[in-house]
Amino acid sequence: MRDIVMRQIEHVAEPSRLWLSWQPSSDVGPESRRRHVVAEIVLDNGEPVFRYLNQTADYQLAKLEGFQGYPAFNRGEDEHRKGVLEAFVRRLPSRKRRDFAEYLEKYRLPADFQGSDLALLGYTGAKLPGDGFELCPDLTTAALPLETVMEVAGFWRQGVSQSDLHIGDEVQFLPEPLNSVDERAIAIYWSGRKLGYVPRPMLPSVHRWLSAGKIEASIDRLNGKPERPLVYLFVGVTPVS
Repeated sequence: MRDIVMRQIEHVAEPSRLWLSWQPSSDVGPESRRRHVVAEIVLDNGEPVFRYLNQTADYQLAKLEGFQGYPAFNRGEDEHRKGVLEAFVRRLPSRKRRDFAEYLEKYRLPADFQGSDLALLGYTGAKLPGDGFELCPDLTTAALPLETVMEVAGFWRQGVSQSDLHIGDEVQFLPEPLNSVDERAIAIYWSGRKLGYVPRPMLPSVHRWLSAGKIEASIDRLNGKPERPLVYLFVGVTPVS
């Protein structure tokens, strides 16, 4: 058995925004359980602002699949400015908890993490079981070097057995400009086989890294359920010298 040294995020990037995605519940068919980006959190002169992206096709598709808004923010109002970060920080364990360092370790964050709540939410995703919401950081303008952990989108559709994969296996990113669904798509390959895709909210960031940086990525963890296995990558990006 080979020794695996788990990597840790050494360069924490402050995101320019957070994307909020939503996925229908498990009682719908698997083909309908696609993630949709439904809102964003941005800073306006340092003030967090929550905005529904109700003019986008993704938002309209989410509505058709049952999206009714984020519970803390009335969907009838496009923009919210009160208690924005607090509404999502409540999804995380308190920084004062004794086991908070263990929580950080799960996301490869340093035990002395000093980043903002915005960064903490982005790096952890602030997922809770059952409600379908997840946050994703926009790192398009973040300075390099940086590291992050990223899910492989659509892994369960590719016909690759999770048991064939090993922690530490290297993967590569390959743009698919002729992709019939999204010309921005970036496929993820392992040993010449497609594992899945870069999540849509991360596409602008990864496109920038492919043009302005050097990406090294490897399998970080394997989990999920038998009917929907999940693969996560540790991604490190350094500037091109």
